[in-house]
Amino acid sequence: MSDRVLDRSAGPATGPRAERVRRLAVLTVFAMLGVSEGTWAARIPAIKAGLHLSPGLLGLALLGPAVGCVLAMPATGAVLASVPPRRVAQAGLLLLAVMLPVTTVTSSAWQLFLVLLGWGAGIGMLDVAMNTEAAAVQDQLGRRLMSGFHGAYSVGGLAGSGLGAITAATGLSARTAFLIAAVPIVFAGVAGAQAFASRPAHHASDRPGRVARWPKWSWALVALGAISFASFLGEGAAGNWSAVYLHSSLGASAGVAAVGYSVFAVTMTAGRLSGDWLTDRVGPVRLVRLAGGLATAGFGCALLIGHVWSGLAGFAVLGAGLSVVVPLAFTATAGLGRPGPSLAMITSFGYMGALAGPAIIGGLADVTSLPAALGTVVLLSALIVVLAGAVRPRRRPAAAPDPPAEPDATRLAPP
Repeated sequence: MSDRVLDRSAGPATGPRAERVRRLAVLTVFAMLGVSEGTWAARIPAIKAGLHLSPGLLGLALLGPAVGCVLAMPATGAVLASVPPRRVAQAGLLLLAVMLPVTTVTSSAWQLFLVLLGWGAGIGMLDVAMNTEAAAVQDQLGRRLMSGFHGAYSVGGLAGSGLGAITAATGLSARTAFLIAAVPIVFAGVAGAQAFASRPAHHASDRPGRVARWPKWSWALVALGAISFASFLGEGAAGNWSAVYLHSSLGASAGVAAVGYSVFAVTMTAGRLSGDWLTDRVGPVRLVRLAGGLATAGFGCALLIGHVWSGLAGFAVLGAGLSVVVPLAFTATAGLGRPGPSLAMITSFGYMGALAGPAIIGGLADVTSLPAALGTVVLLSALIVVLAGAVRPRRRPAAAPDPPAEPDATRLAPP
């Protein structure tokens, strides 16, 4: 079997219309997560001003979403063994819609942390459920779709940040922005998730009669976890440090410095929207090696040149290079078997990278310099190149079958 051909053993499609509906549902839910996160990011300054938080207290409060994600994801993977993705995704969407407006009624940093912890738990639940469903849809249709699904998330993030910027510019409160964002999250998101699988995926266990609720450890799973950690850390570095690096280290104006993350987000979105097409033509392993090499060389050269224009170009190249890495890592993870628990574990590795990245880079910047500390991103991008072989597709182990309609139904071998 070619490494460019997906396993079609997940089950036949149920018709062109049903395929389109299910695919559109996954795209919608991915976009709604992006809308929530983008709207929040744009209105953080308003929350900070409203609570009169120092940078240090705000930083501690902003640990809430990442901690909530890391705590919720492994449990969500176990729950998906007995609860359908539809219900888990809908519960996560409702948490997203409810918790952000609640941030505007908090009165202290610790209250904000607790609310964001709940919001992060919703992100974790939704992230695992929607990626599990995305992997199932991709297998069922027999063609690559994961990168496009993640591209929908990026588009949603841009839309959410635009909504946040517009409400801020027109003098509307953060609460109003969050309530506006909650409308499509509840109606479009929850309705879209209704088209997700209505039955849990029962994954075969090493013990007869038992349902596997946790991933089966392997070197491939560890390598994919490292790839996810590296990519998420790079994304987090761009989000947290791009403006600081361009302004403080390179002397860019505040307006130009703010463009740093924008160019990163645009090239990442473009890369994800074209990632499935590229993978079909280049192959997943080669594409990840090329993408990781592009991020390594491009961002590394930008740090060495040390000019504003090279910094902007470096973040643009970094976004393009990292764009396809996580979708292909998630696709390979689902192919290892037990997709819900395995994806939960790999996603947790990723969010640990996002959680640890700001602290690692900030700590190194204190003892060296910010450009030197950002070299961590270059090293981890090189690690992606080294571990790229882990994204090679594998035929998913057969899942424990549902009770057969006929006595010999389970003995049929695939052609």
